[in-house]
Amino acid sequence: MPGSLAITANQTSFLQGNSLDFNRLMGVGEEQYCRYVWSHRIAKDKQPWRAIGQRQSGKATARLSDFYLEASIGRYCSMDCYMSPNEFFDWRNVKQLAALHANWLEIDVTNAPGSTKKRTLSIEEQNTVVDEVFEQLASAGVPQPTSYVLSGSGGIHVYWIYDATSALKSKVSAWRDIASKLVKSLKGGNLWHVDVGASKDPARVLRMPGTIHGTTRRTVETFIGGKKYTFESLANALNVKVESQLKVVKPVKELGIAKPTETKETKERNKPRVNNGKHTIGQWWAKTYFNVLKHINQNKVKEGQRDSTAFILFVALRHMQDVDQALERIKDINRRLIGLDEDTLLSYLKTARNTLYKFSKFRLAEYLTRQLGMDTSYLYENDKVKLTIEQIKEAQRDAALKTANNKANSTLNRILNAVKELTTAGSDCTQAAVAAICGRSERTVRRYWSEVIDNKVIRSCSIYSPQ
Repeated sequence: MPGSLAITANQTSFLQGNSLDFNRLMGVGEEQYCRYVWSHRIAKDKQPWRAIGQRQSGKATARLSDFYLEASIGRYCSMDCYMSPNEFFDWRNVKQLAALHANWLEIDVTNAPGSTKKRTLSIEEQNTVVDEVFEQLASAGVPQPTSYVLSGSGGIHVYWIYDATSALKSKVSAWRDIASKLVKSLKGGNLWHVDVGASKDPARVLRMPGTIHGTTRRTVETFIGGKKYTFESLANALNVKVESQLKVVKPVKELGIAKPTETKETKERNKPRVNNGKHTIGQWWAKTYFNVLKHINQNKVKEGQRDSTAFILFVALRHMQDVDQALERIKDINRRLIGLDEDTLLSYLKTARNTLYKFSKFRLAEYLTRQLGMDTSYLYENDKVKLTIEQIKEAQRDAALKTANNKANSTLNRILNAVKELTTAGSDCTQAAVAAICGRSERTVRRYWSEVIDNKVIRSCSIYSPQ
């Protein structure tokens, strides 16, 4: 029986809302980064994708009202408009996820037996689908959805919306586990089935309430009646564990081992030399702090880099000072050099005030290079070369070959598992759907597609070729 929330799905508590109500729940217009909108009705000589909000790269974004006007047929606008529920740093792909806002189930209309023509349901049939979906959700003990959307052709999008949460790797993994639990709660019906690929793709775009379905000319409607969750409360309700991203691990004390008695001579011999020629953690972070400070004094902090700059400076200060001193120092630096308003700054530093983050040299160098565009050569100034160039190259080749083989085997297994899941659910097994479920790009899936087709265990007529 899922989690700690007693309220399960119940359709009777929902009332029809409007697009503004839905957008308010989803935080549309309040993006820290960007969402993507799309419509195939935009003129062919123009890009059908638009980013709204602000992109980390600083590239241009669009206004939602302008997007609606461009998505038009003759004098009709807002036609066939889609939007990503979740946010991205810059581009619409899973690796660029910045914030999670919701989980969802996409309910698709099942074509008539023997027909390939896209089916449209009547209003009465659509209501039957809604009733069946909520009955199955309630039977499975799934918590009450926040909202559901009628797509305009008979399909339904059921949403569990929560306060925006950072799309850390551990949370994206938990998002997929939540999606799997939701998908498994529905068995489908004569008129409908769950689109597994769409329901398990955190980078998906879905029809926007208040817009027009281009084929049926029905308005996409939203109904609201459930609570707005936190990510953790929804995960807990579905018995999904959310792993902490970073932990400060305390050393385990050795018990029951008596220390040998030290003489004056052994004490002197064992007396630690100052750093043994190496840096301490405090010195390492102090070096990072002063190099970042030098970088932002010489290079104006770009708008998309402000949060990353404030975060890493505060982490460095936390390794050098107590939290209150570090907070006062970063506030001063922010006023002079970064330019965030204080409430925004404090929200970015919320977790870092309670957690002492640790970075390996490699991860720190990667962070500073990617997020701040910094030269990180200072991190390697004292590194000693222990191997010849030929030895290093040979070791790199061996390691790369081993890593590539392991990765290839792991990737193929993930793709095969995704194909099995889609074929078992009776969903169309396209490369895009497989990529969405297994967390790999369509290009990667395409590379392995011949091996998928040749796999005897999962060979199925529902596996579609790239064409």
